[in-house]
Amino acid sequence: MWRAAYNIAVAIAFFTVYKTTDIFAATIVVMSAVGLEVAWTLVRSRRVDRLQWAGLGLVLVLGGSTLLFRNDLFIKLRPTGVYWLIAAAFVSLTSVCGRYPVQLLLGRWVNAPEHLWARVSRTWIVVLFAIGSANLAVAYSFPTDTWVNWRVFVAPGLLLGLALGQCARYRSYLAEAIATHRAKTPVGDHERAAMSDVH
Repeated sequence: MWRAAYNIAVAIAFFTVYKTTDIFAATIVVMSAVGLEVAWTLVRSRRVDRLQWAGLGLVLVLGGSTLLFRNDLFIKLRPTGVYWLIAAAFVSLTSVCGRYPVQLLLGRWVNAPEHLWARVSRTWIVVLFAIGSANLAVAYSFPTDTWVNWRVFVAPGLLLGLALGQCARYRSYLAEAIATHRAKTPVGDHERAAMSDVH
């Protein structure tokens, strides 16, 4: 949960700095934020996963190129790299582990049939690839102002809409998971369990 909140804060900072200064200062914000995230993970003695390292590499190379050549096209390509890397990781997990990525994330809480996990995971792969491709179209065809709005509001909004849509479509499985969790939690411990989930 902290990572999602951090990403939202970074997006707000990126947008604010871009609007008050320029894309180059905003690029520095993103580079610093990604670097701090990796450093914080290491400080907490946590393992930095491959996607985090790849994301750091992308932002350093593309962000550095933007600053070095004073060309904002490089940083505009970063979201495509991130979305496609996640999609590729989903495909790789399915091939190597024989399980679906969303199942690996939620399977211990939500009891759903295999074909549902397959459908949900395939949908995410297709959407991530499509949004990455759309980012290229916006980056090459529209001014930077339009791209920033796309990057900060539209693309994340599409992903949020997909997540909410899937929650609504498969709400019966979520309701069952919530009911099971409550049944296993002793009376009076629900509030403490909720607090532990937040932290």
